Amino acid sequence: MFDKHSANRFRRIPRFHHNECVIREQFSRLISRQIRLLEEELGISLLRRTKRTVELTEAGATFLPEVRKALQQIESAIQVAQRAARGEIGSLQIAFTASSMHTVLPKILQQFRALHPNVKLDMTELCTLDQVEALRTETVDVGLLHPPIDAPFLTLHPLQGEKLVIALPEAHPLSQHKQLPLKALAAEPFILHPHYEGPILYDQILNLCRQAEFEPHIIHEELKHQTRLGLVAAGIGVTFVPESAQQSSISGVSYCAIAGDAPTLQLAAAWRTSPVSPVLQEFLQITRRVALNARNDVLQ
Repeated sequence: MFDKHSANRFRRIPRFHHNECVIREQFSRLISRQIRLLEEELGISLLRRTKRTVELTEAGATFLPEVRKALQQIESAIQVAQRAARGEIGSLQIAFTASSMHTVLPKILQQFRALHPNVKLDMTELCTLDQVEALRTETVDVGLLHPPIDAPFLTLHPLQGEKLVIALPEAHPLSQHKQLPLKALAAEPFILHPHYEGPILYDQILNLCRQAEFEPHIIHEELKHQTRLGLVAAGIGVTFVPESAQQSSISGVSYCAIAGDAPTLQLAAAWRTSPVSPVLQEFLQITRRVALNARNDVLQ
């Protein structure tokens, strides 16, 4: 059967006549016998043999450069496969929430690109629920989302937690305070995220308001932080956003801390528990390292 080893043996055949000494050196009986087997398999004569010389036939002269090209392609394919196995090339579909882009994700991407410039990254902003569905259908490889979630087919690695802050219209009488008790917002109209997107955080906010002896007047629910902040800037109500949302370019909004036990928005990396590709392994390793460094910076 013609294979890579047969091709390698044939590639060593020179294109010119050899004296008897060279023939003995380059064509041992074993190689000569293997070339004959190759000729029998192909049904053609590749070499013209005499007592003193060995030369390529016309078929052999045509065959030799094609063999060399094929071997180069095989070697190239092997190198590509080895690079893919090391996670150096390939592609990665990443889903993320808006708040992750204000925290650890930029540094993760920066470090990953520096180490793996030949990996293609496809980025998609999705809410947590949509990320879970995209991971289930294998539309994305990894997601940066907000737990807790009910998805036993996923593995989660916590990255960091962010305290929520109060966002008020810039002209609001309370906007000059650096810190406010929730009770000070009892008469305010609230704009919250939808319950389905983060039921535990949603319920935590309601419970904290009730502990402050008022029932929040929720006038609107909106998924995206940026949209909620735009509504706040328009004077429609107040909302809660992660600390990192203060980096938003939306004008007309003031932020202040929540006095006491402020709710926390958690961020985690999530991926399918099934076998992980080398590229994803590399991404997760960098993600864990960046998150650990971020937590250490907070503790210092």
